[in-house]
Amino acid sequence: METPINLYQAVEQMRKLTAQGETFSLKFRKWDRQRRRGGDLAVIPHARLRKKASDEQVAHSSHKLFFTDTDTGRARVCWQCLLIEFNGRKVIF
Repeated sequence: METPINLYQAVEQMRKLTAQGETFSLKFRKWDRQRRRGGDLAVIPHARLRKKASDEQVAHSSHKLFFTDTDTGRARVCWQCLLIEFNGRKVIF
């Protein structure tokens, strides 16, 4: 694994890659509402960011990543604090 990357740097790189029409990979924990903590591991090999919703549309949207899984075409969301890896690099806070 490569050197760790700061969350804010990772998001900035995601934006650049998306703007260039390229994809990136993500690993994150899904949010377990019943236990109120991170749950199952999600691995997305090819993703692109999509437009972020406003806090009026989606609660706490400023703390979430809105992306599309380009392999399935599904619109997905993950909490930024549950992001584990970006393009094979550990994400740190």
